[in-house]
Amino acid sequence: MIKTFIFAPFVVEGTSMQPSLLNNDRIVVNKIMMEFSSVKSGDVVVIKKPDDPKYYVKRVIGLPNDTIKVENGILYINNKEQKEGYLDHTLLEEYKQLNYPETEIPSHKVFVIGDNRLNSIDSRTGLGDIDVSSIVGKAEFVFYPFNRV
Repeated sequence: MIKTFIFAPFVVEGTSMQPSLLNNDRIVVNKIMMEFSSVKSGDVVVIKKPDDPKYYVKRVIGLPNDTIKVENGILYINNKEQKEGYLDHTLLEEYKQLNYPETEIPSHKVFVIGDNRLNSIDSRTGLGDIDVSSIVGKAEFVFYPFNRV
């Protein structure tokens, strides 16, 4: 019952969340959090879109009605530069080539991005804005491999 309704294990597939989460990391996802609180910018979430059999693990950066843009690799939310300490700092120079036009997130939707900005299918590159109802839950912690706990 706990696994079904409150917490669930998920396997991270791919490198889109590096360095925060690595390929094949096992994470615990809090599924009930969406019932009692809303998602926050910076949360790492598991997404399941109704028209797609795949689960995605991404970081929420834009909330409903936020305005986001990426200019020369720098993320702006509501025209405020964001500090993104979770990014791989060895790639910051390469991230400067990344741009995304100013966009307002519709109500009941969020904008998600992978931490590995150069290798991520996310709201910028195919997933689009995500319905809040498509969020399975929030990633709480890595439980395997043990050296990453």
